Amino acid sequence: MKRDLKKYPGLYQETSSDGSSSRFRIVINHNKKIIQEYFYFGVNTSEQAAEKAAIKRWREIRKKIPVLTKRRFREILRKPTASGIPGVTRITTTSKGYEYEVWKASWTNRSGNRKSKQFSINKYGTREAKRLAIETRREALDKIGAR
Repeated sequence: MKRDLKKYPGLYQETSSDGSSSRFRIVINHNKKIIQEYFYFGVNTSEQAAEKAAIKRWREIRKKIPVLTKRRFREILRKPTASGIPGVTRITTTSKGYEYEVWKASWTNRSGNRKSKQFSINKYGTREAKRLAIETRREALDKIGAR
């Protein structure tokens, strides 16, 4: 069984299914590395002492590696794009039987809905369409804020 300590993301209290062992566990993913530490309690250590030690260590780790804001999380490049900017891609779209090259800006708003806006390369030119897509995405993320 796992109890989430809401105030400390990545810090959990775990108890084995048979109840024989209990511990606090810190699990933090950062730059594809996993930081994992355990704080056991039972015969020699009280639950309060183990919890206090786990929280102290969690704070030390978080001073070095702060929690990502939603804004920072949205800016992480997960897969390579032609622009090199998350949420801005060059695509070919079909409309009324014709193919068009566009730069597309996409983002998720506060309510979790996906939004996007496209800029035609035929209309704006490659550089201007790309610049408009980048600017649109940045403005959208600014509206969302850093929460």
